[in-house]
Amino acid sequence: ASLWLQGSATKQVDPSFRQVGDPCIWGQHHMKAEMKDMWRNNLILVSLLVIALGSGSFWTIQRYGNILSGLSSQETLSPWELQIVAAAFCLSPIVSMLETKDDFQADEVGDTYDFMENGDINEEDYTKDSIYAFFYSTYQAIGKAPSPSGTDYQFTFNTWGISDVDWIQNEAEPQRHGKAAYQGLVEFKEVKQYLAANPNPQIVEIGCGTGAGANYITQLLPGCNYTAFDMQHAAIDTCNKLFAQHNPRLKCEWVPGGVGGAGSSGSQTRVPEGSVDIVIISETHIAEATIGPEERAIFKEIVRMLKPGGFFVWGNALPTTVWHMAEPVMAELGMEACGRFNHTQGAVKARLEDKDRVDLYVEHLINWFPVTSVPYVGKRCAHVTDRLVKNFYRHPGTALFQQMVTGAHSYMHLCHRRSS
Repeated sequence: ASLWLQGSATKQVDPSFRQVGDPCIWGQHHMKAEMKDMWRNNLILVSLLVIALGSGSFWTIQRYGNILSGLSSQETLSPWELQIVAAAFCLSPIVSMLETKDDFQADEVGDTYDFMENGDINEEDYTKDSIYAFFYSTYQAIGKAPSPSGTDYQFTFNTWGISDVDWIQNEAEPQRHGKAAYQGLVEFKEVKQYLAANPNPQIVEIGCGTGAGANYITQLLPGCNYTAFDMQHAAIDTCNKLFAQHNPRLKCEWVPGGVGGAGSSGSQTRVPEGSVDIVIISETHIAEATIGPEERAIFKEIVRMLKPGGFFVWGNALPTTVWHMAEPVMAELGMEACGRFNHTQGAVKARLEDKDRVDLYVEHLINWFPVTSVPYVGKRCAHVTDRLVKNFYRHPGTALFQQMVTGAHSYMHLCHRRSS
């Protein structure tokens, strides 16, 4: 064999030596054919895999990437679903669209703001169903967060709050501004007189969010029975999980479409006519630009459920023009004014006092999503998320904060009473 190998290395093999029937030639042809088939099949499999992954990624981004308007009020997202939503959002075109956004609208006093600096975003760019589905699911999922005082706490007061009141708690309470805002709604003189004579009131809140404010009011008024409504399934899940299951005087109920909204009617709230002593709305996402059909439907439902002489107390930071619209609408519906407080300066002060806590919480929230640590993509997404969330909180430096400073928006507490 070694001699044959030596010979083959120095001599050219006569082509006639290998004939068609030679098993060596047949094996080589057979092996080449198998190799071609194997590579062809592998190429097909790889192509199918790439298509599947690409289609799956595209579907995921299309389905979950639009946090601004792609989620439903019926959804409560699990921790894993939240991670998918965050990753899809960071990979979606929305991040680039927000970074290059230039269609800013002048506010009520003619000022305009930039998204990347001030977090400004137009009303038509998002739906409250979607952003609240994400927020409330996140609040529940990430658990306790650190505070500047070193005390961990559950972020539940999704409110801007006020600071210019005697009942504000000390700095040891991380969410003292939100609690002060809720308490302010039952501090009206006529309301306090009514509660002194009626120590077991029936209270309804429309747009309760996590239920933290509802739970706090039941502590302030230990004789009350409190029903908290919200259109967001995630909000009611949180309300029940964190508060109602431990509080027999608090009941949290989901109203699809919202009280007075699409898919809802007065009967769907299951509140008997003329049975409620006080209706509360605190920083709920209504009347953001005007008092339109949705707001009028809500107000009519409030009037329906209130007892004669019962109270509707409403607090929020809204365009100042909207507050000017409120009084005539209330009077038209048979409601009498029983007090008003302008807490705008107190709300500005509250946001300044709360700056460190919100900075810490937003950092904690962003870091909870690993996708924000991915090079390049993560950094961009983290900044966009920071701007969106902080503007929503009216954080110093954002458009919504500055609009309170300029007077374009006012933080008001209004009291109205159903005519007896």
